[in-house]
Amino acid sequence: MAEVCITGAMRTTPSDALDAILNIPPIRQISIEMSTLAAIRLRDLDYWKDHLTGHSSILLKNNNIPSKTDYCMPTEHMATPFHTLIPNRDEWTSATPGQEGALSFYTDGSKLDNQNSLVGRVARQSWPHIDKARSNALCNLSRRDCSLVIRSLTGHWLIGIHAQRLNSPYNDFCRSCRDEEEEESPEHFFCFCPALSSRRF
Repeated sequence: MAEVCITGAMRTTPSDALDAILNIPPIRQISIEMSTLAAIRLRDLDYWKDHLTGHSSILLKNNNIPSKTDYCMPTEHMATPFHTLIPNRDEWTSATPGQEGALSFYTDGSKLDNQNSLVGRVARQSWPHIDKARSNALCNLSRRDCSLVIRSLTGHWLIGIHAQRLNSPYNDFCRSCRDEEEEESPEHFFCFCPALSSRRF
């Protein structure tokens, strides 16, 4: 959700594609890191007891963790100006959950008839590996330009078939070259559309 807000990408853009493009570590890796830091804090406040099995053994699995740190008790402010609701699919198939006007994000393919695997393939072709320098260059763009680049890389753009799946206005064929045999898609615009050939070169 934060990646979508930061980049201006469409709300249907898969999280895995945005993770790769923005060079953000997988959620499992982040969870392990955060759990380890939390365990260190609890240990240094004498609220922790190691166990040989289960989650309480997390500090025993890493030999690089120092035996003592200079951690001290912070002051926390728990009030938040927002509410997060994560419903299951059964809860929102009949109606949109949450309050009226709330922001809704769909990253599991549910709004695209579970066709996010195709989008993932497109994203992997255009961004084949994690590239920190490329991700930093993307993040240095304006939000508008960053949004355009991510939409073109992932195929999540309000044109052609993707717009049709979201019940938005769309064209069956390319409006630029007016070839009724050509589907309107980012790939067609960037690689094949004769009407845009001069801009490509």
